[in-house]
Amino acid sequence: MINYPSRKAFYEKYVVHTKRLAIAFLLLGLAGIIFPVFMGTFVAVFVGWLLFFSGIFTAYYTYQNDKKSLLGWLKALLFILAGLYMIIRPPDGASALALVVAVYLFIDAAINFWLAFTLKPAINKFWAVINGLVSTILGALFVYYSVHPVAAAWLLGIYVGISLLFDAFMLWQLSKGADKIIVEEIVVEEEEKA
Repeated sequence: MINYPSRKAFYEKYVVHTKRLAIAFLLLGLAGIIFPVFMGTFVAVFVGWLLFFSGIFTAYYTYQNDKKSLLGWLKALLFILAGLYMIIRPPDGASALALVVAVYLFIDAAINFWLAFTLKPAINKFWAVINGLVSTILGALFVYYSVHPVAAAWLLGIYVGISLLFDAFMLWQLSKGADKIIVEEIVVEEEEKA
């Protein structure tokens, strides 16, 4: 028989681990903001390794399942070459990632504008429009700076750093919410004992 922990024990562990993760994200986010070129370059190299190993696994899959699949081999080769290029030339990889982020931001802006104009009149559309404008401006910045490898790495590092800071804040708030649940459970337990 499995002995499940009490809700209180679960939430206590949750709070501790969530706060630890929040602190780690806070430190990484600050590092990204203080050293943005390093963070942007690190992200480019990390994505390069992901592409490289994706290529290796795709080649293995193609070898195991359909050795005659030209498309399978081409896909594996594309992953491996793109990954190696990003690993060997991180500034160019940062430029490529800047364009990928720009595409994401433009799609995000389009969705937010669409959302703002399809919401019912009673719902506040202001934040959807603001979010769309901010995404459009950020996307334009990423496109503009993508031709300058160091500037692209700098912008990518700042973007990742700020994103990690917001993640840290969110995680810290989640842990505070779990703290409240623990306190409520203690009160309920004490009332049940009385």
